[in-house]
Amino acid sequence: MEKRKAAEKTVDDLYDWVDELHVELNTAKEEQKAAKREVKAKQTQLSNVRSIASKRLELLKSLKVKLGEARDDLADESRQREALERMRTIQLEIKRERTIGRRGGAKRWPVHIVLLICELLVNGTHPSAVPANIQTTCASFTGVEAKELPTENFVRECRVVLQNVNETLSAFRLGNADTWHQVFTDGTTRRQIAFQNLVIALMEEEGADLDPVIVSSCMYVENETSEKCVLSIIETVSNYRHNYHCVYIYG
Repeated sequence: MEKRKAAEKTVDDLYDWVDELHVELNTAKEEQKAAKREVKAKQTQLSNVRSIASKRLELLKSLKVKLGEARDDLADESRQREALERMRTIQLEIKRERTIGRRGGAKRWPVHIVLLICELLVNGTHPSAVPANIQTTCASFTGVEAKELPTENFVRECRVVLQNVNETLSAFRLGNADTWHQVFTDGTTRRQIAFQNLVIALMEEEGADLDPVIVSSCMYVENETSEKCVLSIIETVSNYRHNYHCVYIYG
């Protein structure tokens, strides 16, 4: 009987232990389910945060693009406004001006008209077409046709002004350069008259592209021998050196 009672007590203890294990198992299952729900909620929250972050990043990129476009538009508008103000200041009126303090004598064209003629010549406009182009420009910008236009002879004389400006700027650039990288020459003939051109290429920075400077596009040569060509080039470069010193002193 004592053994039986001991066995029954052991069985009762085992049942109690099993019940405790069952309770602990159910508690662990509930905690596992709660943890899964919490992880799922965190993942949903993380995906929402990532979605919001991606949308904000796209919005930021679009704002940057719009800001750049707005800056470009503002720069274009400022340049257009500056050009309009400069146009109003210059007053593109084609007329001759008389020197202040002089009652008689011939009038002369203003500086901006001469510069306009030089720009047209540089762009390749034929001298005979420059007056018509100026008339078109004046009518387009001011709405009024000019009563007086530069003559073709005056336009041809402006080529000398353009040549002097080109020689002065070339002398200034060549004089400021530390070294002259390469020299290019080429010859041709017109009506049995020999011409020679001279182009000097500069390299302001190491590894940069060559920057050609047109020293002279028309040098008269006695003949096409190499000796005469070299003498004409030396004479032209010597004149440019003198012009550079004049620009440095008086400019």
